Amino acid sequence: MPLQPQEIIPAVRHAGDFLNAASTGAAFIILSGSSINELLKIRKICRRRPELQLLVHLDMIKGLSETEESVSFLTEYVRPSGIISANPRVISAAKKHGLWTVQCCFIFDEESLDYSLHLIEKSRPDCVQVKPGLMPDILRLVKEKSGKEIMAGGLIRTMAEAEAAKKAGAHLITTSSLHLLEEAETCRSAGPPFL
Repeated sequence: MPLQPQEIIPAVRHAGDFLNAASTGAAFIILSGSSINELLKIRKICRRRPELQLLVHLDMIKGLSETEESVSFLTEYVRPSGIISANPRVISAAKKHGLWTVQCCFIFDEESLDYSLHLIEKSRPDCVQVKPGLMPDILRLVKEKSGKEIMAGGLIRTMAEAEAAKKAGAHLITTSSLHLLEEAETCRSAGPPFL
C-alpha cells in the first residue's frame, strides 16, 4: 500500500505529540519509543481523524514483542497503515496482513551495512529506514544495492540535514524535531513543495 506524498514524517512518543504533529499538516505519523497505553490513546485519535495514517515502530513499543501475534493485534485493534521493524519476521508478518512495511537498519560500520543489506534481501520490505540518516554516501549505497525507497531517520534536526538526505536519495525523512516539521510546513505553504 503506497503512502500519501509527504517527505518529512514526524516520529512521536505520546498522544499529545501525535496531536501536535498532526497540526503541522502531517498526513502520516510514526509512533516510536512509546508504550501500549499511548498506542491505545493514539488509536482513538486516529479513529476520530481517519485521514491520519499511523506507522508503528513495533520494536520500540513497550508492552509488545517482535512477534506475529503483536502484528495481528496491531492490525485488528489499532489498524495502522504500516509497521517499522528491524526484525525481518515482523516485516514478513506485516506483509501478510497487507500493511506497508519498513525495514529499519542501524548502520554504523561495514559489518552492520552488510548485515542490513542481507536483512533487506531477506525481508523484502516496501521501504528501508537507514539510521542515522546523516550519512549521504550510505543512503545512496543502500538505495542502489536494495532498489528500495529509502527513509532517512535519526539525528535529522535541520532543513539542511533533511535536504542533504533527500539529495542522497532518501525518499522520506523522519524526525522527532517539531521545529523541523513546522519549518517544512512553512516551506510547503510558501511555495513549491519541500525539496
